[in-house]
Amino acid sequence: MPDLSKQQLPWPDQQQFWHWSLALYPNIKPLALQWQDELGVNVNLLLLLLYLQRQRLPLAATEIALLQHACKAQQQLFTAPLRQLRRQLPAHLSDNAAVNLKQQLLQAELCSEQLEQQQLIACLHSLPQRVAAPDCALPALYLQLLAIDPTPLQQQIFDLDQAAATVDI
Repeated sequence: MPDLSKQQLPWPDQQQFWHWSLALYPNIKPLALQWQDELGVNVNLLLLLLYLQRQRLPLAATEIALLQHACKAQQQLFTAPLRQLRRQLPAHLSDNAAVNLKQQLLQAELCSEQLEQQQLIACLHSLPQRVAAPDCALPALYLQLLAIDPTPLQQQIFDLDQAAATVDI
């Protein structure tokens, strides 16, 4: 077995990360949405940080900020407005029309989420590859970047990491 402590590990590709995210998301959905709505966390960035943490690939706070910036326009211009429309459908719609419109908006939102992930991976690939590190607490570092104290959220961070550990990379 090769010694990973000195070997540079490649960044994930877009498809690999997308499929991993789809496998993990159902396991962390309630917490991820809570963090999104209450803390302003970008779920795609959180997923990427969990992926990198599972691979023991460290990032600096400045690099997480670069990643955050890489998908910010897509998030603000498309993903967030689509999510808001989906969550606040007009009351005058019939049940059938509401279900159809909600499904179409969800599909558009999912496409926008996938574009965000592509932007994150493209930005990640512009960074030098890494050597595995024994401890890289990336979600906590991301929360600090958002000016959120991760200390009271340690159990939730642990739960996210444990959920990520159940999904094969």
